[in-house]
Amino acid sequence: MVQNNPALRLYNLTQRLRSTSGNGPPARLWAQALDIPINREMTGPLFIQVVQGILAFLALLDEIEAGIEELEFDDFYSDVFPPLRLVAQVSLSNLRSNQLNLTQPITDETITLLRVIASEWGKKKPDPNIGEEALKEIQAEAHALFEAIKRAEIHPRLKRLILLLTTEIEQSIQHYRINGPEGLERARALIIGYARLEKDLLDEAQIDQRGKIWWDRFYKIATKLFDVVKFANDTRKTIDTISPLVRLLGSTDEIPPVDLDKQ
Repeated sequence: MVQNNPALRLYNLTQRLRSTSGNGPPARLWAQALDIPINREMTGPLFIQVVQGILAFLALLDEIEAGIEELEFDDFYSDVFPPLRLVAQVSLSNLRSNQLNLTQPITDETITLLRVIASEWGKKKPDPNIGEEALKEIQAEAHALFEAIKRAEIHPRLKRLILLLTTEIEQSIQHYRINGPEGLERARALIIGYARLEKDLLDEAQIDQRGKIWWDRFYKIATKLFDVVKFANDTRKTIDTISPLVRLLGSTDEIPPVDLDKQ
């Protein structure tokens, strides 16, 4: 299980980053820490994922720095952030060229402070667990659907919609190590928003058997994602928010009716 505790996510990620070789192109070091496969040339979508991961790391630092002030941690805990920001900023300055001792600013003291922050954060603001293996399974299903839908002969708008949303699910899970449930929540919001925006398209798909089948496959993946996350201790509400929109396509899943205006 993976904790939603953002301070624990930072501790684990920093440990992984520090355990990689301190020399070499920063893009490759960050890719190892973030579990992102990257090609020899360090170009293309995977390279972009690395950049997004580093930017998310900086955002995570901001989140935790604000959190320790809100939770009234002692001032000296703030000493942990400058070296971590330095590593990220130096990395972004030249991601492809070899850099010596990139992670040197991350000392034993830094790791110790992060560990204490994570422990105290969990006591002050406990969070539920999330099944990482379940998320990886959903990510694999979303990727498989993305590859299959690229070859499908269906309405172009529906095809683009499913491609967009499966990509969002994949990326939100890929970056879960940094963004945590907030990234998954953004994916949920995007799915709901686009389903509302494309209501006319979903209405048209009622009479298109092929479109209905493909959207139903996407719906089942989205439902699995919402079910495993359990946001705000009310997962069922999260699932029900989207279910009336998908019901337009005649989903085979049995879902109780929900009034969206009451969400």
